[in-house]
Amino acid sequence: MKIVSLFLTCLTASLLCIDTINGLSIHVVTAPTITAFLLSWPTSFLPNKLREIIGVLLGEAVITICIIDCYCQEFFLTPITPQILSNVLLSDSRESKEFVSAFIDIHALTHWRILMEVLLAVALPLSYLTFSQKRKTIINTQLYRRILIAFLAICFIYEVPSVYRFVQLFRQSGDLKKMEGLIFRHYHEEIPTPLHRFAFAWYSLKQSSQQLTSIKHATFSAQIDSCTHLSPHIVLVIGESYNKHHSTLYGYQLPTTPLQQSRFDGGELYVFSDVVTSWNITSNVFLDLFSVCEYGMPETASAKTLFPMLFRRAGYSVNFFSNQYLLKGFRRGATNQAGHFFLADGEMSDSLFTFRNKKRSKYDMGLVEQVSEFKNRRNQAKFTLDIIHLIGQHFDYALRYPKSEATFSINDYSDRGISKGEKKVVMHYDNATHYNDKVLDSIINVYKQDDVIILFVSDHGEEVYDDMKIHGRLFQEPTAKQAKYEFEIPMWIWCSVSYRCNNPVIIRQIEQSVDKPFMIDGIPQLLLYLAGISSKWNKDCRNVLLPDYQCKKRIIYGSKDYNLLIMP
Repeated sequence: MKIVSLFLTCLTASLLCIDTINGLSIHVVTAPTITAFLLSWPTSFLPNKLREIIGVLLGEAVITICIIDCYCQEFFLTPITPQILSNVLLSDSRESKEFVSAFIDIHALTHWRILMEVLLAVALPLSYLTFSQKRKTIINTQLYRRILIAFLAICFIYEVPSVYRFVQLFRQSGDLKKMEGLIFRHYHEEIPTPLHRFAFAWYSLKQSSQQLTSIKHATFSAQIDSCTHLSPHIVLVIGESYNKHHSTLYGYQLPTTPLQQSRFDGGELYVFSDVVTSWNITSNVFLDLFSVCEYGMPETASAKTLFPMLFRRAGYSVNFFSNQYLLKGFRRGATNQAGHFFLADGEMSDSLFTFRNKKRSKYDMGLVEQVSEFKNRRNQAKFTLDIIHLIGQHFDYALRYPKSEATFSINDYSDRGISKGEKKVVMHYDNATHYNDKVLDSIINVYKQDDVIILFVSDHGEEVYDDMKIHGRLFQEPTAKQAKYEFEIPMWIWCSVSYRCNNPVIIRQIEQSVDKPFMIDGIPQLLLYLAGISSKWNKDCRNVLLPDYQCKKRIIYGSKDYNLLIMP
């Protein structure tokens, strides 16, 4: 019964790919067992010769995927992900040759799991040649059948909930943001076998590729009607994991943002009090932030242009500086496939941006130095839009500021009813926020001599042991408490002296708008207005600075009405 050879081969190959670093569970046995059975059992209905051929080919394909998975775990510390598969598919011949020469050599066989997978690949066809009739008779006993059926039944029953959650990834009808939400809730890890990881990676890439094609079509064909260049220099600063309730600007008891507070007290900083983000996942926020599509519009984001293209059409030099997303930096992680995949596409990136930085910095001040060097090295264009994406207070908080910049100690939290370890986490977060204050002030100093307006907004918030005993983010439908700390975000506008003198109407509009309810997906409308760009996408009712502004339903996490959620 040569089906057993295929079954044992697939099972063994999958078991060799178990990641023991993250602990073990029953899934690591039941999931590979069911998978191996479902792959091998149908071959029993094939004629003998065809069964042998299909069995060997199928087995070798499974082993190949498992070898790739083991290799990624050993050399890149991650199993197969959409990003890894994307990098393989997008590599040109030169990159592929360099990869093979650099990584794939005899040294790989020194890793025992890879060596065992290779031996399996050799043993499989041999097992079909040497499988004896006597062994076939032995394993066909009634007792064997009963034991096998009972074991498989137990495995099937145990895996039903996991299978259901895993299948949900494939039922989002192309809605990559909902898929991303499920990924952050670890639905993609529910069935821990290389074959499932490969299947999801392939499906995820196919979906993002289809959406990218639609976005490209909408973006490349975008045109504007006119542009007055109302604001010659605009800077959009995007923060990261910024809990506004840990900012002095929003009433926090510790002086975490003294420089911003000083500018606010001096009348330079216009702080918006009621701004929320659409997601607590950076990649999802980025598509909402860059697309002119807003919630409530009939078209999806893939049918709308990305706002940097409209600025390019208007003659602006659009420069993107990021301390997280580099064009060649999408190498690791099973997430971040939905919202910012357009930033990983070279053709799209070249169309959206005049310049893009090529290296990250350990701390955000290093990114500010890159921005400053860029301005000093090149003659500034007549009209510019600079987008600066910080790493901000992204976990791990202790890594987001130099130790020499530590301001708060654990003693500052003696009145908090939390453990010493939790106080240490809060301390690191507040120190990162204090350092971020210096970073933002330095950005202002880079541009203060220009006729410039600077808009700062964070992608999302963060839990830091406030009303809930957790830190980080919860990737689930939000509660009112969760909405407060993860979806309420800081936002402010700063204008240089020359800008305030040249644009008194805009200043007055900003002053009258700081308490209006607003959502992050309305940023493109605000930027288009500030630039004086007129196009078919402009909507006065969506522009927070205009008297015609109407706040739409603020839907967070794809389905929850923020206003209804926080109502007492």
